[in-house]
Amino acid sequence: MIIPISKIKAYSNKYKNKNISMTKREKTTALFIELINEQLKPHGVSYEDVKSIPEWYMKYTTTPDQEKEFIDHCISRIQSVLKLNKSMAEKEAQWFILQWGLRTQYDVSPELSKKNRKTA
Repeated sequence: MIIPISKIKAYSNKYKNKNISMTKREKTTALFIELINEQLKPHGVSYEDVKSIPEWYMKYTTTPDQEKEFIDHCISRIQSVLKLNKSMAEKEAQWFILQWGLRTQYDVSPELSKKNRKTA
């Protein structure tokens, strides 16, 4: 289940240290905020810092290796929090990346770049 970024609220703080169970939607929202914060950690910002910026996920970049590590982390957390099997957690992680994943920055060598310009 994907929740629009405009609807995400900091549910996790609301339920900290309380014996109140969260609904599935609230668990998903809290998890997505956690995952957004995790992917923004290398940039020194959090969800609270970027939530008012339209298309904030295009402003920050990640490498393919960092994205792979992050996806593995997502799958683990999704399985743990939402109690999904690995296959479903992988699909949910891919939906998360599609909707809120940071832009992937690929390193292109100058030689390869020149070659592509000549053939284009």
